[in-house]
Amino acid sequence: MKKQFLYFIVFLLSVNVSAQETANYFRWPVDGAISLSANYGELRSNHFHAGLDIRVGGVPGMPVYAVADGYVSRMVARPDGYGRAVYITHPNGTTSVYAHLHTFAPALKTYIETIQYARQRYTVDEQVAKNVLPVKKGQLIGAAGNSGSSSGAHLHFEIRRTGTETPCNVFSQGFYPLPADTQAPVIRQVAFFSFRRQGDVPSTANFYERPNPVRRVKQPVHVPDTFYIGIDAYDAQNGTPAKLAVNRMQVTLDGATVFSCRFEDIPFDAARYINSAIAYGERQRNNRVFLKTYIEPGNKLKIYRNVKDSGLLSLPDTMPHTVEITVFDDAGNHTATAFTVQKKPGNPTSLFLPDTAILSIAHWNAPTSIDREGLSVIIPQGALYRPVRLFIDTIAGKLEGACSPLWRIHTPETPLHYAMTVKITADIPDTLQPKALIAGITDSHIYSCGGQWKNNAVETKTRSFGNFFVTVDTLAPVITPAFAHDANLSKQTQLRIKIADDLSGIGSYSGYIDDEWALFEYDEKNQRLLYTFDAKRIKRGKKHRLLLSVTDNKGNTATLQTAFTW
Repeated sequence: MKKQFLYFIVFLLSVNVSAQETANYFRWPVDGAISLSANYGELRSNHFHAGLDIRVGGVPGMPVYAVADGYVSRMVARPDGYGRAVYITHPNGTTSVYAHLHTFAPALKTYIETIQYARQRYTVDEQVAKNVLPVKKGQLIGAAGNSGSSSGAHLHFEIRRTGTETPCNVFSQGFYPLPADTQAPVIRQVAFFSFRRQGDVPSTANFYERPNPVRRVKQPVHVPDTFYIGIDAYDAQNGTPAKLAVNRMQVTLDGATVFSCRFEDIPFDAARYINSAIAYGERQRNNRVFLKTYIEPGNKLKIYRNVKDSGLLSLPDTMPHTVEITVFDDAGNHTATAFTVQKKPGNPTSLFLPDTAILSIAHWNAPTSIDREGLSVIIPQGALYRPVRLFIDTIAGKLEGACSPLWRIHTPETPLHYAMTVKITADIPDTLQPKALIAGITDSHIYSCGGQWKNNAVETKTRSFGNFFVTVDTLAPVITPAFAHDANLSKQTQLRIKIADDLSGIGSYSGYIDDEWALFEYDEKNQRLLYTFDAKRIKRGKKHRLLLSVTDNKGNTATLQTAFTW
């Protein structure tokens, strides 16, 4: 017994030292107090947020430092996604990620610009050999910014497990101490959803909501035979006005846990399963995000614990029962709310679509092919999260510019995990066939789904159900410089040009100054090209010629020839 006790003491000491070493291993990537605008696990569009968004005062330029010794293993520059990003691999088996950067530090900037000029393209995603760009803890690697698909200046920061590239919750893993947090999470709304099966296809509908779930309501919630719960909650944290993600949720029925989940170690290849984890229809219709207790059969997320009956609740009798919902943040602060629920015999059948409207049933665990005259749809296995009744028909009338009927392919309120293949027959002259594409329409907004002409039809892949038709794109992009011809730009640091396309989107561009390729950055969200004047490549005090060509995704090209002095 004494020997076992000594082993236990040694184990506790080793765990404590390991935790201490982990806490001291990393520094923060920016100086000063840490304030977050987003944290790990936030429920974003089509994904869970994979790291921390660190506030930088709303303007680009805050210095960003390496959080530990290591080497730059990857550098990225692109118009969307993470924009400018640096990946540093560390000896302890982790990789730190710094995204949406405004600029790279000089050595990193020189490295990636050498590649960009050699390839004559702005977009680069480069794996870097181990000994090329070593870094020390605290070394400057860039400045925080707003590049890529960012909606404001900040630093997106992650720590991943090297090899699997799984992003970690840095607080629960002990990589960093939590910022001071005495505020409990907030349960904003709770919704109850009815559930029943018609054959082997489940049907659901929202039948009760409590907008202020903390306020007690004496009347019981009358529930059908089977139901599940949706929870809209956020975390409040000291030092930031942001509504952050909670870390954990738990639901009990008469004191027994029937559902719990924790947002930890979510791989990127599983992130899109968020569309099954939430009440997707509510997000599409009303932009409200409820995490639901019901786990659909095609949902492969590993965030769930202690789930009974796939998160579906059924009461054994018509007596009152108690449902309690508790949400926790990273610091362990929690908020709970309770409901009295009572079964009312029968289901609210009026909430469900009648069997007579069924066209066909698509299963989540098998591919589905549907052929109609003028339309072919192939939904791959695993694209759905549960069996679904599919509705496909044409919509009366014809859109201006449409070369086919307008097809309604189910509803955008049902998510797709993988892209389905859509092929629509159209009557298009030979000369316009290369310009053909499939477009989608929501309300009055028309967007391109792409596609290629083949065998009297256009075929494309899309990850959304909706309304689709064939059209052609014959219009070139529009180029609008932010300066006049022969303008004197000697006091400017950048040359700015707006580019826009009406339908198929910008496919490529190239700019030349004095017949030499120039590095233009494409800022996709603002639809503009930026060239930062570089005295090493163009001479000051001289007049320069600019030639710019922009091509859309259907081969339509616009050119700009102008001159400026710098």
